[in-house]
Amino acid sequence: MAEISRQLHDFILKNEQQMIEEWVAMRSNKTNSIYSTNVSAEMADQLKEETGGFIEAVTAIFVHNEEESLAYVEDWASTVAKERAQQSVPLFEVMEQLGQIRRIYWSHVRKFFDEVGQATSQDALRWSEMLNDIFDFIIESFARHHHEAHQRMLASQQEVIDELSSPVIPIRKGVGILPLVGGIDTYRAKVILETALEESSKQQLSTLYIDLSAVPIVDTMVAQQLFQLMDSLRIIGVDSVLSGIRPEIAQTAVTLGIDFKNIKVYANLMQALDALEH
Repeated sequence: MAEISRQLHDFILKNEQQMIEEWVAMRSNKTNSIYSTNVSAEMADQLKEETGGFIEAVTAIFVHNEEESLAYVEDWASTVAKERAQQSVPLFEVMEQLGQIRRIYWSHVRKFFDEVGQATSQDALRWSEMLNDIFDFIIESFARHHHEAHQRMLASQQEVIDELSSPVIPIRKGVGILPLVGGIDTYRAKVILETALEESSKQQLSTLYIDLSAVPIVDTMVAQQLFQLMDSLRIIGVDSVLSGIRPEIAQTAVTLGIDFKNIKVYANLMQALDALEH
């Protein structure tokens, strides 16, 4: 039993290049797809190498125990899934290609069965169970790693967006501007609070101008966050100057009972900076 499986293992690896070429021949010229016949020679070589890795990872099941075989498959799925996520390849496209390789693989298993007389129906049934299990596992593992890689990319992109959406711009020693643009929800208000405090401390600011001219609406919770920011800045020794407060924002602040007596407020950023010069 072990010997016939070893023979199948060797047969598959012997025909690995042919299987890869069969898969290459099945590719279409669909645009905007990494699996298109129009991709660069470098990408085509990479795809061939990864397809060979897939075949070798699956074929290990015939000569290794289940734990070792699953480790080979997991390693392949993890590596390639991360690459596909970085290349923004939709998961359904990958599954389609894995299905094609799976069919090619099975055609060569049947070819071995027909050519080697000593393989029995029991061998065929055992191989069928083994291969179906390993194929199912590799698809599940790939989908999981692809999702995790995609989520990490989204989180990283969100961090960049957060940083760009709440920049603290130094204009002279000890003075910075925090120009806020667009809608501010509670999540962004929290990011603004954290970023402004961190950047004000890092840049050793003594004064931070917070401009709200381009903020259309501020609800009660966001207003509380913004004024909490000014309180927090005061604690670390940074004076806050507000500019561009729209009537709606002022009304919200008054409703909250916020006292402007100790807060410098200007109609717009230009007036605030003019006051800085005098």
